[in-house]
Amino acid sequence: MSTSVAVIGCGNRGLQLARAILQAEGLSLAAVCDVDPNRLGAAMETLGVPGERDHQLLLARADVDAVLVATSARFHAAVTLDALAAHKHVYVEKPLADTPTVARQLARAAEQADVVAMVGYQRRFAPMARALAMEVPAIEPIQCTVVAQRGPMNAQFFFPDHYGGIVDNTTHALDQVLWSMGGRPEGVMGHVRRGSILGDGTIECMEVVIDFDGGRSASVISSMLGVGAANLNEYVGRLGNVWTTDGRTLHVTRHPAITEAGAKKPAGLEVREVTCSGGGGDGSVLALEHFAVRIAGAQAEGWPRGCSFAEGAAAIAVSAAMVQSAEEGRRVPLDEAQ
Repeated sequence: MSTSVAVIGCGNRGLQLARAILQAEGLSLAAVCDVDPNRLGAAMETLGVPGERDHQLLLARADVDAVLVATSARFHAAVTLDALAAHKHVYVEKPLADTPTVARQLARAAEQADVVAMVGYQRRFAPMARALAMEVPAIEPIQCTVVAQRGPMNAQFFFPDHYGGIVDNTTHALDQVLWSMGGRPEGVMGHVRRGSILGDGTIECMEVVIDFDGGRSASVISSMLGVGAANLNEYVGRLGNVWTTDGRTLHVTRHPAITEAGAKKPAGLEVREVTCSGGGGDGSVLALEHFAVRIAGAQAEGWPRGCSFAEGAAAIAVSAAMVQSAEEGRRVPLDEAQ
């Protein structure tokens, strides 16, 4: 049986996700919603479904099982809280909310509502992320380095908040290292640079070190000035290493725990490569199909884990703590991030 979904927010990302719903097994697109009548009308015509300007009217409909929230981030929380109060399943575009405090409130509300609630970190479902999820836990990761360079982003991402600028893209990397490393993230040291392109407060370069329980750490370096620069995903663990520089070939080394000095090539060393290819694009269709599977009350074998609201709140806390750390010149415990 198909789950009927309404999309709230008909900007570029909302339309992309509405089209992904049309491709996803287990979901059907019931309606769209936007406060802007021009955007709403264009979406209704493009997608061939009815529309509403007031999301409350959609939430009152018995034939709408779930909503996909793709409004501007500052409206995510209000719309999502309304959806949870209406006992609708919710898929929210990242970031979950605009502050860590509100994101944590949403996580608690989702748990109390007893519905399926996911944050749209769709890159978890891309081939490379799925391979990392399979390989990294086995090496018992201690240290992680992610370099995510890209060119300038579009104008709508140029605003000074902790989730704007390059962070809007790099939040996927933050989410990746949080679930790949496992355990509890505890604190953040951060550095940001603003204003190199337009002279405004947009974060264009960022460096963050996240410390985890047990003395483990993850470093994420990113900018929108890195035209043509190399990228890296590297996990170093007690039992091996996992790394890639091209997002297509994963290099894996495994060995027993190193217990002696100078062991440049530990006994029992195994080296192999994992080729990551296949469909799924950016992972949106697979993420939505996973959402449908969750709503149906099943967990298909081999699926990655969709991002929970609690995990989405942790990613927001990291970016907020990074900015606070950069401003104050100190390590910021994650539970201090507001």
